[in-house]
Amino acid sequence: MASRKNNLKHRYGITEDDYHKMVEDQQCKCKICGSKPIKPLYVDHCHETKKVRGLLCHQCNVALGHMNDDPQRLEKAISYLNESFAT
Repeated sequence: MASRKNNLKHRYGITEDDYHKMVEDQQCKCKICGSKPIKPLYVDHCHETKKVRGLLCHQCNVALGHMNDDPQRLEKAISYLNESFAT
């Protein structure tokens, strides 16, 4: 899997060993929802600083991307959902 190894190093600045250590540290679970997906966890990183934040399942990774990694937008989405459940 040389391409995966090169992709991890080129895109995120981590080795395959770093990735596997993160998987182990997170007990093979998504850092947001805690699910144990069947497919490999995605490397989540800040697009500005390139800093790796953790490993996520597909759904959580896509959700952050659709919200442009914007905490205020995510907070507004939480408020929206909470309001809709209150009625």
